[in-house]
Amino acid sequence: MSASNYQQWLKEQSYPTLAHGDSFVFLGSCFSDELGQIIRSNGFESLVNPGGTIFHPLAIAKLIQWSFDESISFRILQQEDIFFVWELSGTVFGMSLDELNKKMEKLRLELRVFLRTSTHLFVTFGSAWAYRLRSDGEIVANCHKQNSHLFQKENSQVTEIVSTWKSVLSLLKKENSSLNVFFTVSPVRHIKDGYIENNRSKARLLMAVEELQQEKGVFYFPAYEFVLDDLRDYRYFKSDGTHPSQEAVLELWDFFQSSFFTEETIDLLLQWQQIRRAEQHKILYPKSQAARKHMETTMKRKAQFLAAHPLFHLP
Repeated sequence: MSASNYQQWLKEQSYPTLAHGDSFVFLGSCFSDELGQIIRSNGFESLVNPGGTIFHPLAIAKLIQWSFDESISFRILQQEDIFFVWELSGTVFGMSLDELNKKMEKLRLELRVFLRTSTHLFVTFGSAWAYRLRSDGEIVANCHKQNSHLFQKENSQVTEIVSTWKSVLSLLKKENSSLNVFFTVSPVRHIKDGYIENNRSKARLLMAVEELQQEKGVFYFPAYEFVLDDLRDYRYFKSDGTHPSQEAVLELWDFFQSSFFTEETIDLLLQWQQIRRAEQHKILYPKSQAARKHMETTMKRKAQFLAAHPLFHLP
């Protein structure tokens, strides 16, 4: 499968070229995790969803604002002996309030530093469906499996998403004038909301991104369209029928490379993959002379590669 259907459109976008030595931040839905981890494993310095997977545009926006503004506080939920944060995923928790507060402060500082020093920010919107806590009317990033009666569900308006994110973009440019911002919309369908409801949600996200793309230094990467249009076969999806399979992720990675990398960078990544495959090669007799020779050769090859490419960043 090729990205030929998008070549003309991509040429019109005037994307900046990405290269080793650049620094990345990935925030948003699980698609950010997939792409971010691939970027990280291929020698690019990156911070990937430090607050866990977050789907809603306004929740992602608040995370960025919180990282810079000490006056913004996150709301804490205690469930039995575990403490969670309404503004973060369930992967951020503490067995005491003090432990959770320390984790949040570390997260805030790490995200702030990366946003101020990175060259590229990738934000993936997952769903426009929001859940507001009835007790205060504020959106949560994660319901933490709490009773549905605690929340008011709504499909956020395009105008609200755009207005909020224009403020966030202004803040980011103030903190890091050289930062490029790339929006994507997750190709994962939220069928728990309903098929029609999911499509309407994605439509709002796409309309919001279209407006935000008019801002300077803001771009759109069509991952949503590529997966749903070019990878329509069910072999490109996991058994749940909604999440892209590993094969689809690799196809998307090829599409990403052809969109942003020079031929030199792509060749460099091919060399790195050959080294990684040699490292991961399963040897039938690991204590044999041939096994030792293979290991020594691979280690030497890896050392030479890293010495020749000092901007290549190992995770």
